[in-house]
Amino acid sequence: MASFVENSLIPGEKIEAQATITWLSQFWYFVLAIILVMTVIFPIIFILLAILNVTTTELAVTNKKVIGKTGFIRRVSIDLPLEKLESVNINQGIVGRILGYGRVSIRGIGGNNVSIPFIKKPMDFRRVIMGLMDQKTGAAA
Repeated sequence: MASFVENSLIPGEKIEAQATITWLSQFWYFVLAIILVMTVIFPIIFILLAILNVTTTELAVTNKKVIGKTGFIRRVSIDLPLEKLESVNINQGIVGRILGYGRVSIRGIGGNNVSIPFIKKPMDFRRVIMGLMDQKTGAAA
């Protein structure tokens, strides 16, 4: 089964970089599951939440656009051409800085905004997007 990103590609489009979620960002779910191991249902819920967070979040940049989605039941997605991209912001707390993950917020022209949490190495992903945007503006000039 193809991923959300792969299903969003158009002819001539190729994936330049894909961001992933680090399992370390789900640390607190696993800690709570271990603490509640004496009960039957609660540890399973926290482990399932961690697994859902990691497996249902996708973020990629192609040679033409940024594609991403998060969520299983309530889905938030973005499919934004690089020409319409206004900014890429990173939000990392102290734990995220230590463990190497952060929230990537992408804003398009006209206020289209989506925020994808728990992205592994968010600064590297931002750097790829900014490099592609620079190539697009350099080619247009």
